[in-house]
Amino acid sequence: MELRRLNLDEEMLVKKVVQLGNKNSRTLGLLPEGAIRNHIEKGFLFISVNSENNLYGYVLFSVTQKKRNIRIIHLCVEEEHRGKRIAKKLLDFLKEQFLDKLRGISLSCREDYVEASQFWERYGFKPVQRKRSRSKEEKYLIVWWYDFGSVDLFSNLIEETNSIKAVLDANIIIKARDKCEDGAGVKYLFSDWLNEVDYYYAPEIFNEINRDEDKLRAKKTRQYLQNFLQIKFKPDLRDSIYNQICKIVPGDSLNDKSDKLQLSECLAAEIEYFITTDKNVLEAYDSIFEKYGVQVLTPTDFILEIDEVNNKTNYYSSRLAGVNSEYKPIQSLETGKLIETFLAKEQSEKKHHLREIITSLSGDVKNSRTMIVGDNEGNSIGVWAGKICGDRLEIKLLRTKKGKLSDILFKQLVYRLVNLSIEKNKRYLFVIDEYLANSHKNIMSTLGFFKKGNNWIKLIDVGVVNSSQYFTKKNITEGYLRIDTVTNWLKSGSDAYKLQLERRLFPLKFSDIDIPTYIIPIRPYWASELFDYYSANQNIFGVKPELSWNRENVYYRSVKPITEEFPSRILWYVSKGQSNNNSRCSSIVGCSYLDEMVTGKPKDLFRRYKRFGVYEWKHIYELAGHDIEKDIKALEFSDTEVFKQVIPLEKVKEVFMKNGRKSNTFACPVKVNNTIFNQIYILGTK
Repeated sequence: MELRRLNLDEEMLVKKVVQLGNKNSRTLGLLPEGAIRNHIEKGFLFISVNSENNLYGYVLFSVTQKKRNIRIIHLCVEEEHRGKRIAKKLLDFLKEQFLDKLRGISLSCREDYVEASQFWERYGFKPVQRKRSRSKEEKYLIVWWYDFGSVDLFSNLIEETNSIKAVLDANIIIKARDKCEDGAGVKYLFSDWLNEVDYYYAPEIFNEINRDEDKLRAKKTRQYLQNFLQIKFKPDLRDSIYNQICKIVPGDSLNDKSDKLQLSECLAAEIEYFITTDKNVLEAYDSIFEKYGVQVLTPTDFILEIDEVNNKTNYYSSRLAGVNSEYKPIQSLETGKLIETFLAKEQSEKKHHLREIITSLSGDVKNSRTMIVGDNEGNSIGVWAGKICGDRLEIKLLRTKKGKLSDILFKQLVYRLVNLSIEKNKRYLFVIDEYLANSHKNIMSTLGFFKKGNNWIKLIDVGVVNSSQYFTKKNITEGYLRIDTVTNWLKSGSDAYKLQLERRLFPLKFSDIDIPTYIIPIRPYWASELFDYYSANQNIFGVKPELSWNRENVYYRSVKPITEEFPSRILWYVSKGQSNNNSRCSSIVGCSYLDEMVTGKPKDLFRRYKRFGVYEWKHIYELAGHDIEKDIKALEFSDTEVFKQVIPLEKVKEVFMKNGRKSNTFACPVKVNNTIFNQIYILGTK
């Protein structure tokens, strides 16, 4: 028996997997063939076969990088081969591939599937959550979790994250009510493996129900709505959006108006996904996304993109449009307005609690720092307040105004605080705001904070260090990190462990990680658009460019000449510009981590990464030589550090020569070793 990854060009085996999944769909859950092929293409389907390529079983899964876990969607064994421990062997193989890279494995299983539940328990999974199934009968799902051990050093969270929220339009709900086989993929929306999605309806649906002359059917629809959540929004905002939507989406019939009202209610509620089969609304996707950052998708497209949905950051085409350079201390007269804007009402925070924090910190001019971020209309959209004490910067208030920019703004504020800690030479950054939103807690975890009691703590270290020496000297205080576990990991020599540690200790770099590094050329225009705030001569939130890091973005380039591996590092080389006035050209200006490299057709990649919002279709079309069938490459990168002190080409050539490499002008990407990366990085961060 052989265990291996299934490739998309093995058509016979692909068909066998699809057939086996369909045969067992009652217990596995429905999954369209396109989604199965999509997972195979990503490398997310492992099979058990014999020497004659007869299929014994398979495990289909996804990798959620944001949570750093594996999510099993299907684990299935042919009936005649059950009882041969094939399911266990598939799980063992899956675990082997990711043990040193991710935190663990999660899955959902119906509580009444006793035999399956016993298998998960025997293997070592733990039942961490019980939730209602989507079935009409009152059935429940158990969420099972298998922890890889100490893969996450900084957080004891398993699944503390908000659900994906999507609004179903009336047509989708009616088709689901009647179990219509319409080819739109409605039935796939309600598979139990999609338990992380919360489906909503727009109140406008009640007007459609009221127009139904079949009163018995109307009653049935009202009852069916109990399976979903109703969205909440401000009516005046809905009306304003509706007036704009009427200019974007055609149609004047009652149904057309109702579709547009449902969409407007979704936009007013700031829910990111609107699922519909309405042709007029779907054709207006680009305009709707550009203006509101909401994706309008068919049921099948939503299923196909669910992994992207899971992994994505709330990042919109407007990026931070509308945020001006005002970044100012809190004034006493602003306290009342700040309380109204940032009070955590959903967590029952009292006004006097927030008032006390603001007034006590804003009044302590000597030791405290208090800042507000404002938009172009003078509204406060972000605030932080804290004090410098001993070896730490303590932040007692860190909030952003609810809205589509809330999470990305929160990340930028956190990076601002990391930089302030570096400026002030503080060893620790403490965030002790007990009313952080759940999504913000998750962000803290992904940015290298670990939770201790009610405190979120980030260690602040900079420069290039040897990982073994760093931890052997116990530079990190006992109690904040499991030092023994770290040192055992490092003894194993695993670069995957070291990279995970490095990324969690960002911006610190380890000198002894043997991972690929690529010097990638980029035009001055795209460097300034994507990350180089010095070159762009722009300020983010009114602070100096060096006080901001760009969390994640995407860069497109041609497929040749090399195929980048990931995870890896990128050193950005800005090519010579048309203007001779740009002192940052012909130089390395910063570094990033390469998280993913995807090759595909221009339209597919553009849609997949459109949320980053820097590239327009015309740019992608030009890169592809005006050929929509030509493959191009998208590099998804994150945690970019922009060097204030650039490394000119001549200096880079010197580094190459010292390390026995030929001189290079970086007309195309060049792979370098870890020694060259360390030397260049040190030059850039002096």
